[in-house]
Amino acid sequence: MNSIIYLCSHLFSLRLLVFVLAVVLALAGDQLAAFSWADRVLLGLLGVPDAESVSVPIPVEAVSATLAARELAEPAWSGLAMRISLLVAALYLVLAIPRMGATVALPVTLLLAGSLVVAQAAMSFYRNEWLPLGEVLTLLGAGFVLMLYWLQPQRQIRELTANAREARLRLARLTLQQGHTDEALEVLHACPKCDGALELRYDIAIQQERKRQYDKAVRTYRDILAQRKNFRDAGERLAALEKLSSEGTVVQSGGFDSTRTLVMPEQSVSRPTLGRYEIDREIGRGAMGVVYLGKDPKIARTVAIKTLNYHAFDDGQLTELKARFFREAEAAGRLNHPAIVTVYDVGEEADLAYIAMDYAQGRALSDFGKPGRLLPLATVLDIIARVADALAYAHSQKIVHRDIKPGNIIYNPDDGDIKITDFGIAKISDDSRTRTGSVMGSPLYMSPEQLKGQKVTGASDIYSLGVTLYKLVSGETPYQGDTLANLTYQILNKRPRSVREFNAELPNGVVRLINKAIQREPDKRFASAAAMAEAVRRLAVREAREAS
Repeated sequence: MNSIIYLCSHLFSLRLLVFVLAVVLALAGDQLAAFSWADRVLLGLLGVPDAESVSVPIPVEAVSATLAARELAEPAWSGLAMRISLLVAALYLVLAIPRMGATVALPVTLLLAGSLVVAQAAMSFYRNEWLPLGEVLTLLGAGFVLMLYWLQPQRQIRELTANAREARLRLARLTLQQGHTDEALEVLHACPKCDGALELRYDIAIQQERKRQYDKAVRTYRDILAQRKNFRDAGERLAALEKLSSEGTVVQSGGFDSTRTLVMPEQSVSRPTLGRYEIDREIGRGAMGVVYLGKDPKIARTVAIKTLNYHAFDDGQLTELKARFFREAEAAGRLNHPAIVTVYDVGEEADLAYIAMDYAQGRALSDFGKPGRLLPLATVLDIIARVADALAYAHSQKIVHRDIKPGNIIYNPDDGDIKITDFGIAKISDDSRTRTGSVMGSPLYMSPEQLKGQKVTGASDIYSLGVTLYKLVSGETPYQGDTLANLTYQILNKRPRSVREFNAELPNGVVRLINKAIQREPDKRFASAAAMAEAVRRLAVREAREAS
C-alpha cells in the first residue's frame, strides 16, 4: 500500500495537471462550450450590428451568427496558432511561474492575458479575422490558480532545503575548522549542490594536502571537477598530486615511508603542516624521528618541530615511545632557562606526533668534536660551564636529561649562544610512571649506572657532560667498542683512556676535571652540576691568567 501511495505521489503533480489541461484544450477545446467562454465574452462586448440587445457572454449558438454578422472569419492558420499558444502558455505556467513566484507572476499573467485580448480585438477591427484564443485564456486562468496551490508547499520546501543546506554548510565548516576533514566531507555528502558546497570541498582538499593526505585530496578534487569543470585551480592541483603519486612519493594512508622526510611538493600543492605549523624543510634527525624547520603563521615565529613517526615502530614499541615522546614536552615545558630550548606546543596526528620548540640558531657541538675542527679551549670551557648551569637548573626542577652529548647541544659561533635540546628521554624524578630499568641514550656518553639500569640521578648528566668535554678537547671518547656489548663491558670494567693520548698539550687542570667528572662511582664525581660549573669557571680563569 505504501509503495502505491509513493508511486501516485510521484506520478501525480499539479504541474502535470496543467499539461493535461493544455492537451485537452488543444484536442477538444472547440467541442466543449465551457472552454470558449472568453471568446463569447469578447464577442458579446464587441456586439452585433443592428441588434437591439446582446447578452454577455453571448450564447454558444449565437457565436456563428455573431461572427457572420461582423463578417469575421477564422484564418486558415488559427488552429496551429492556438495549439502553439497553448504549448507556450503551458511552459510559462510550469517553468516560469515557479522561478518568479506568485507576487511577480500575477501581474505578468494578467499582462499576457490582456495582450491576447488586445491582439484578438485588433485583428477583429483591422483585419476582420477572429482567433479563438479563449482556450489559451482559460488555460492561463485555470493554470495560474493550480500553480498557486503548487507554489505554496514548494516555497516551504525551498525554504526548508535552503535552511538544511545552510545548516550543513555551517556544520561542515565548523567540523573542518576542528581539523576533521573526513567528517566534513560526510556532512557535505547529503548537502544540496551549490557554490558554497563546492568552495567548502575545495577548502577541505587544501587541508588534506597540508595534512599530507594526498590520496584523499585527489578524490576530493575529482569530485569537485565532476560537478564543475575548471573550478578555480582544482585541475592544476589534481595534476600536481597525481604527479606526486606517480613518482612513488605517497604511500599507505597518505603517509610516507618511515625513512623519508616529509615531501616538500611543488608550488601547485600546499606545503605540509603539522597542527598549525607550516613545514619548510628538514634540519636534522634524532633518535625518534625527523626534525623540521617550520613556521607558526599566526605570529610569524620560526620553530623547530621534532616528530615521532609511528610507521617506524611496531605497535608493541609505539605505546612506550609515545609516552616518552610526550614526556619530553612535559619535562621541557617545566623548564625556563636561556640555555634550554623552549617548548611551545605539542600535538598528534594520524601518523605521527610532534613537538614545536624554539629554533636554536647554530650548529651541534658534534661538528666541533673532530680532530682539526676543535674549538679553542677557552671557548669549550665557557660552553661546558653554561651547560652545567643549565643542568643544575633542570636538576633543581627534578628533571634529569639522561642524554647529554655534543649532538644535543647547539652552539652559535656568531654570538656564542648555546641551547640544550632533546629532553626526549628525560626522566622526571618525582614521576612514579617513569620506568628506571630501560637503557636509553647514546652509549658512548652514558654513565655506568645508566647502562646497568640503576636509578639515574643528576650525577649521570655530570658524567655525560664530562665525556662531552673529553670529546670537545680531544676529538675522541674515553671508551671505544665495535659492539654495544664490548662498549658496555669497557665502561663498566675498564679504566678510561687518558685524554692526553689524543691531546698531549692539554693542561693538567682540564685533565683532572675530566677524570673527576667521569668517575665510575657517582659519589666520586662532582657533588652537583653547579659545583662542576664553578670548577670549570675557576679553571678557565686560571688558564686565562697563565696564558697572559
